[in-house]
Amino acid sequence: MIRPKIGLDWDDVTAPFNSIAIDMANKKYNITPPLALDDIDSWENTGRASVIKEFYRDNALYERQKPTEETKRMIRKLMDIGEVYFITAVAPGFMGVRASQIMEAFPDFPTENIILGNAKNLVQFDIILDDAIHNVLETPATYPVLMRKPWNSKMTGLLSVNNITEFVYLVEQIINASLYRNKNIKNPSVVALVGPSGSGKTALSDSLCTMEQFENPKTYCTKPGDKHRYLTEEEFNAQDFFEKTRYAGIQYGTKMEDIEAVLAKGHFVVMPLDMCGAIAMKRHFPTVIVYVARDKELLIRDIIEQDYSIEEKTLRILSIDAEKRNRQICDYAVNNMDVSAATRELSDVLESNCL
Repeated sequence: MIRPKIGLDWDDVTAPFNSIAIDMANKKYNITPPLALDDIDSWENTGRASVIKEFYRDNALYERQKPTEETKRMIRKLMDIGEVYFITAVAPGFMGVRASQIMEAFPDFPTENIILGNAKNLVQFDIILDDAIHNVLETPATYPVLMRKPWNSKMTGLLSVNNITEFVYLVEQIINASLYRNKNIKNPSVVALVGPSGSGKTALSDSLCTMEQFENPKTYCTKPGDKHRYLTEEEFNAQDFFEKTRYAGIQYGTKMEDIEAVLAKGHFVVMPLDMCGAIAMKRHFPTVIVYVARDKELLIRDIIEQDYSIEEKTLRILSIDAEKRNRQICDYAVNNMDVSAATRELSDVLESNCL
């Protein structure tokens, strides 16, 4: 994949949308307490923030949509490394405004690469970025990527990013992985374990860490438990994490100094992560990304047996096929049908390929 075909959504991916509608609603109705983006907790938006839908038909909302300078810079970077399209669902009455917005923000953008319409699943891309779960799950794209927002926070497992800058790094990783594999591993390194829900990443991590050369760093999350340091949502959001993610509505974070402390001992840092967390590690530390594989039937059985809500089980199962595609952009893969065997296999791989 030398120059991937990349499809970008516009609303709440390239330019703000719901935040503008919230601002308009707060000003018009003097809502107390004021609405915030977190009040939109589902795509259907049937809660207290549903009042903002009124402004979806207001031309003033569309006229206020402006990408940030950082977003524009990152999209120009994407245009340097791939063939970029804007594919955006917009009502017919606002198509003219939307097209003008795009051309104003990106004067040199090819007009033939602007696609206005709802049938996103009918267009073939290598990589897409969207904030709607249904678009990400239904796309024929090789690498569908979810832009994390409050209304999709319950979705787990998919390739996902918090902002357009993270997306650019992800695209670069996809391109690099498709062109070559770096089999050399620096000792010590971060061993990032990625894979579908139910693949046994945590069990494999725990098994590796029974050996002296492997260690889990301190991590933080917003769910009480014994594997992470618990923080409230407010405490978590006040921390300076260099890598963080939201999984099934729970936030997880890692601090750079905790990784550095383990590496300073000469130990491998072992962490179950999502793909974007693994790529964040790779940007800052020597990192080997290991895909943890398991048969789909076992993945589903493991998910069903867990103490998850029906909704969470459904979302995890729906994401399996998309997650399995991530194998192609990892450095190594290990079959985790048996944790002990997988531990030995991965330990041998790391030892034999260390510089």
